[in-house]
Amino acid sequence: MTILVSYSEIALKGRYVRNQLERQLVGHIKHQLRRAGYPDAEVTRRFGRVYVEGVPGEAAGVVAKVFGVVHAMPSTETTTDFDSVIEAIVEESSRVMSDGEGFAVRPRVVGSHPYGSREVAVEAGSQVLEAHEFRVHVNLDEPDVTLYAEVRDKAAYVYSSIVPGVKGLPYGSQGRAVSLFSGGIDSPVAAWMMMKRGLDVHPLFMDQRPYVGPSYIERVRQSFRAVAGYVPINGFKLFSAPMGPVMERILESPEPRYTCIMCKRSMYRIAEAYAWDNGLKAIVTGESLGQVASQTMANLFVLDNVVSIPVMRPLIGLDKVEIEDIARTVGTYDITARKVEGCTAVPSNPATRSKIEVISRLEEGLGLPDLCREAADAVTVLDTVQQ
Repeated sequence: MTILVSYSEIALKGRYVRNQLERQLVGHIKHQLRRAGYPDAEVTRRFGRVYVEGVPGEAAGVVAKVFGVVHAMPSTETTTDFDSVIEAIVEESSRVMSDGEGFAVRPRVVGSHPYGSREVAVEAGSQVLEAHEFRVHVNLDEPDVTLYAEVRDKAAYVYSSIVPGVKGLPYGSQGRAVSLFSGGIDSPVAAWMMMKRGLDVHPLFMDQRPYVGPSYIERVRQSFRAVAGYVPINGFKLFSAPMGPVMERILESPEPRYTCIMCKRSMYRIAEAYAWDNGLKAIVTGESLGQVASQTMANLFVLDNVVSIPVMRPLIGLDKVEIEDIARTVGTYDITARKVEGCTAVPSNPATRSKIEVISRLEEGLGLPDLCREAADAVTVLDTVQQ
């Protein structure tokens, strides 16, 4: 059994960058297969494909969850001899087809061979019909089963199953960032989406106890562990900043309607300080325009004003239903949709149009910048996933 692995974006890069990304992709596939119990997998790259050998076909599901993989195809390897290719296609049809089903043959011949894709399709189609005694039929438009063949320079591969991959770029290939990670529906999805784009993400949880309860903390641990399943590194960590003292000070404000915006700006301050301390270049957040009071355009402007590094918002143009759909794909939805003890500091009438000068004056009077610096200095590891 050979699992063929396809990628797309990587192939568009220049030679040097492509070579680096391919090496990373191979290393990450090996890591995830070892983690899944396949320590003897052989992973190689050549001619626009990655090849995984020494594993059963079901390992394609593991490979497909590696960032950068577009498709994983469990296949049978044979020689490039025309008759061998046709025979392999017929054998594949015998394994996967039932009477009455329609099929199509989709071959791809790469390199110099004494035959082309059309010849393979015509001959294979004819022999599949004969092998099934014409109890199946050809259906090129909507086949029940599609039989694929890839004929390359030195070998041919036949398959009928394609496992969709998560796509994107290899994890960590595009730099490092801190991700505000609350354990709600949005922030794990935002972190995952930036991981998919190649970021090495450092999840940072703002621990607001005593204004949140134990179930809130447990939920963030579980959602972190779900996201960690995609990360091809050892010792992936969830960090935590003690934000209780900051919240206590915010609640002393004479303007309670600004509680949420000052809370979020404090989170940004802490995240930026942590980023500077650890060589990270951006902050990732789960904000979606207009979803809650702190995510209006006016308030997002006020939030961005408090930091000097880029703020990445991969969910900014998505609605809640779209975000929930991605959460289901990632595997975090069932965890993050649970009801937990929410923040008790939320005011009854939060401001939706804050002004920088008003917020800055309130924050300075409360001493929030210094408290945020102290919180950043006190960041600890809340959880670690050894892989």
